[in-house]
Amino acid sequence: MEFAAAIGAVDLKKLFDYSEYHGLFKRSNYFLLDKDTFLVIKTSRSKIKPFYGLARPVYEQFNTLTHEAGTYFLVALDTSRSGWVLLKEQLIGQKESSQISFSGEQDQYKINNYNFGTQHRFHSPEAFLGKVRGQRRQDAYDNGIQAPSLRSAADAERYPERK
Repeated sequence: MEFAAAIGAVDLKKLFDYSEYHGLFKRSNYFLLDKDTFLVIKTSRSKIKPFYGLARPVYEQFNTLTHEAGTYFLVALDTSRSGWVLLKEQLIGQKESSQISFSGEQDQYKINNYNFGTQHRFHSPEAFLGKVRGQRRQDAYDNGIQAPSLRSAADAERYPERK
């Protein structure tokens, strides 16, 4: 998938080949961005009113994989370079508040364009990575984890912080 290659994501199908997860990740929609960030990348067949399906077993498996640590994002593409991104907690929240519908016949959640806000929109792989990194920093802050300083040791020596 072009988008996954542009952001440096690895196809889970290759990582879980011949494992217990192989059947679950048989399509090229599931990726690993870094050691604890998974991506579910979906493309809509409708250009007028985009919609996306997320199979219940896949949703449950990603929640299990990221229960202790890590997260996942749903990436809903409307072109090969643009779309929307939802964090795991946003998906769970929308599911629990019935904003996302469920098709029992297809055993999948139906996600429509109204499930995304303008804050979830990105127009390039670079903008997507910025949103994901920003969300990860916010999660760390919300959980009381101090983000690493961007100051180098040399800068810290030359320009000591004021107290």
